[in-house]
Amino acid sequence: MKKSMFALLLLIGFMTGCKKDQIIEAEPEPGPEKESTAGQFLKSLSVTGVQEITFDSVSNSFYVSLPDTYNEAAAEVKVNMQPDIVLADSLEKPTTGNTILYPYKGTPPLRFQLRDKTDKKWFYFNVYFNFSGTPEIELLQKEIPINASGVNLPLRFNAKVGSIPSSVEQLGPTVKISNKKTGFFMESSYYELTAPLYLGAVQELITTDPLTLEFKFFNQTPVVFEGVKFVRGVPNLYQMPMYKFQYNYKDTLKAGGGFFIPQEKYTVKISSDFLSTPVTAAVQVKDPQQLTLDKIPANLPEGSYLVSFYEKETLLGKTSVHLSNFESNCLETIWKGDVNGALDRNVEPLAFSKGDVFYAKSLPLEFGTANTNFDVNKLPRLRLKSPGKTVDLAPKLVVYSWAVAGTSYSLGQYTVPSDLPAGEYAVSAIYTNRYESQPYWSKLKVK
Repeated sequence: MKKSMFALLLLIGFMTGCKKDQIIEAEPEPGPEKESTAGQFLKSLSVTGVQEITFDSVSNSFYVSLPDTYNEAAAEVKVNMQPDIVLADSLEKPTTGNTILYPYKGTPPLRFQLRDKTDKKWFYFNVYFNFSGTPEIELLQKEIPINASGVNLPLRFNAKVGSIPSSVEQLGPTVKISNKKTGFFMESSYYELTAPLYLGAVQELITTDPLTLEFKFFNQTPVVFEGVKFVRGVPNLYQMPMYKFQYNYKDTLKAGGGFFIPQEKYTVKISSDFLSTPVTAAVQVKDPQQLTLDKIPANLPEGSYLVSFYEKETLLGKTSVHLSNFESNCLETIWKGDVNGALDRNVEPLAFSKGDVFYAKSLPLEFGTANTNFDVNKLPRLRLKSPGKTVDLAPKLVVYSWAVAGTSYSLGQYTVPSDLPAGEYAVSAIYTNRYESQPYWSKLKVK
C-alpha cells in the first residue's frame, strides 16, 4: 500500500525455481504494429499448478484463476519472453531470470516490467490472482468496537484468498452491512486486509438491532454473518490541524476523531516538567467528531507543553504545542529511533543513555528538495542544562525527504556525550543569532 509493495515483492521474488505439476500458459493479444504492444515483449505467461489464465489487453493484465486445492505460499510465475527482451527487477535493471515467486495471499497484484536489450522500450504487465467458490472466513467475535477512524473487523481468513484486489473491476473485497429491520445498508471496500476499514455513517451502525455482515471477494460466493453488533469504541483522537504547533493565547485548540458524546465530560490537561501543577480545562463537543478548547488558559507561561485529552478518566490522545504571544524559534519534537518520527510529535518523556543518537526538529524549518544544499549552520545547538552541568551539543545535518508532500527539510542529529553525568537536563535550542529557545516540555533523563 504505501511504499511500492509491488517493487519490494518483485525484488524478493526474482529467482529460478524447480518444475512442479502443470503449467498453463496465456498469450497476450497482438496490437497495432507501430505501437509498443504486449505481444512484442511477451510470448506467454504461465503459473505452475493453475487451471486457467486469461489476458485483458485493455489493462495489460493477466487473471490467474487458482484451483480450490491451491495453497502455495508463493505463486511460481514463468515469463516466456520474445527474443532480445529481458525481465527487469524492482530498480528497472535487467535480470537473467524468467521466473518470479510471488506471495499472492492478500497482497497487491504482481506488477512486472519487460525491457528490450537496447533499453529503449519497455512494457508493464499486471497479474491478478483469484479463487472461485466460497472462501473460508471466521468471525471471531460478534460485538465489534468502531470509531470515526473505522473498524478492525475480527475476521480470520483460512483459505482461498487471492491478491487484493484480484481484478481490475474491483478495488478490493467488499463488505456490506445491513439492518433487515430498518432496511438500512452500507458498503465499503478493503484495500488491504490488515488495515482498518472505513465506514461512513457509523452512527447508524451503533444500534440494538442485530445486523448482517456480508464479505465478498471478487468472483467468489459471499460469506454472511448474522447477529453482528457494533459498539462505540474509544475515540481515535488527533490534533486539528495536524501541522500546527505554535499557538497564541487567543487561538482555539482543536482535536478530531470521535465519536464524541455531548453529555460526556471532556477535559484537557496541559503539562510540562517546568510547570509545578498541570492546568486542566473543560473542552467542548463541537460536533460528534470534534473537540475544542476555545480559550487557552492565560496563566500558562510562554513555552512548550504536552496536551492530553480525556473523556472522563479515559485518555483519548496526546499532542504537544508551543504557546507564545508571537511566533518564535523553538523545538517542536525530540525523539530517538526511526528518522520518520519527523512526521509525528513525540509525546513521551525523554530518557536516553550515554552515547545514544537522537533527532530534533526545530522551527523554523529550512525547506527545499532532496538536491538542496542545506546548511548545517542554520540548525541550532542543543543546550543540556542541570544544576551541576551545562553542555552544548553540535548538530549533524540530516535531510528528511517527505515524498508525499514533494519536499525536503533539514533535521539535527545529536549524540548524548559518553561522559555526561547521569541526571535530568533541561533541553533548549541555541540558534546562530545566540537566541535561546524556551526549554522543551520534557527534561532529558540521562541514564
